[in-house]
Amino acid sequence: MKLQFYPMDLPCEFDFTISRGTQTVARHVLVTLTYESFTGRGEAAPNAFYGETQESVLDFLAWVQTENLLSDLTPFDLQKFNDTFRQIPGHMPAKSALEMALYDLYGQLLNQPLYKLLGLNPAKIPKSSYTIGLADLDEVRKKTRVALDRGYDILKVKVGGPSDLAVLETIRGMVPASVTIRVDANAAWQPDEAIAMFPKLAALDVEFVEEPLQVDASMKDRRRVKESSPLPLIADESVHTLTDIPMVAEWADGVNLKLTKTGGLTEAIRMIHAARAHNLSVMLGCFVETSLAITAFAHLAPLADILDLDGGLLLADDPMDGVRWEGNQLFLPDRPGLGVIGGDVAVLCS
Repeated sequence: MKLQFYPMDLPCEFDFTISRGTQTVARHVLVTLTYESFTGRGEAAPNAFYGETQESVLDFLAWVQTENLLSDLTPFDLQKFNDTFRQIPGHMPAKSALEMALYDLYGQLLNQPLYKLLGLNPAKIPKSSYTIGLADLDEVRKKTRVALDRGYDILKVKVGGPSDLAVLETIRGMVPASVTIRVDANAAWQPDEAIAMFPKLAALDVEFVEEPLQVDASMKDRRRVKESSPLPLIADESVHTLTDIPMVAEWADGVNLKLTKTGGLTEAIRMIHAARAHNLSVMLGCFVETSLAITAFAHLAPLADILDLDGGLLLADDPMDGVRWEGNQLFLPDRPGLGVIGGDVAVLCS
C-alpha cells in the first residue's frame, strides 16, 4: 500500500471553548492509502491534552513511510497491521487515521459499507448530541438559538468556568422540557465542587455528567463523588485504551470512547465489549473533526448507548460528505467502505 498524508486546517463555526482552552481552527492530518486502483482515507485529529499536534502526526507518518511499515500489507491484513503498531508507543491519532484508511479500503474492495461488514444494524443508532462550548451568556444564548433552529434536541453543555450554573439555567430556560441536556466538565472540578453542583444539575433535569474531576483526582475522591452523585457519571479523559476499563468501572457508570484516544476502530470495538462486561454504558465521542472521522466512528454507533458525534457540525465548512443529519439523528451512507466522498486533496490541503 502507498501512504500519503497532508495537513488540514479547518476553521470552526464558533470559537470552541472548554475548561482547558479555546479552539478556533482544527489542525488535522488527512491520510490516504492506495492499493491497486482503490484509495482509502483517514483523518488524524491530534489533541494537545494527549501530547499530540499536527506536527507530531506528520512526523510519525513520515517515519512510517521511511520505514516502509505498510509496504507488504494489504487491506485484509488488519491483524498484522495492529500487531505492528501496538508495539509502537503513543501516536494514537496517526494510528487511528491509518487504520481508518485501511477499513475504508477493506470495504471498497468488498463493495460493502463498513457497518454491513461488521454485521451491524443502522436502525439501532441512538441520537447524537450537539455541543455548546463555554462562553458568556450572550454567546450561549446565540449558540442555543442556532441549535434549536437546526432541530437539535440533545445539547451537551461544556462547563468548568465561573458561570456554570448561570449558563445551564439560561439554556434550560430557553429550551422545551423535551430537550435533553448533558453536562461535560472536562476534568475541571475539585471533589467538593462537584458534590455541591450535582443537586443543582439534577434540579435542571441534566441527564448525566461527563468527567467531573481533575485528572489527578485520587480513587478515594472519585468513589466519594460517585457515592454523592444523583446523576450517572461518564469517564472520558480517564479512559484511553482497553486496560483503563476496569479502573474507571470503580467510579463511573459509562465510558466515552474517542478514536484519538483508542488509536483506531479495532481497539474501540475491544473496549466496547470490555465496557459491557463491566456493566458500563458506552458513549462514542469526538473532537472537532470532519465527517470523515465522524462517519468512520459512526459505523460502530449501533453498538453504543450514547453518541456525541457532532464534530463536523462544529466546523465553519465541513469539506467531507458522509453521515447525513436530521436534527440529532444521523444516518450512515450506503457507499462502500466508510462511504465518505468530497474533500478534494488539491483544494483541502492547499
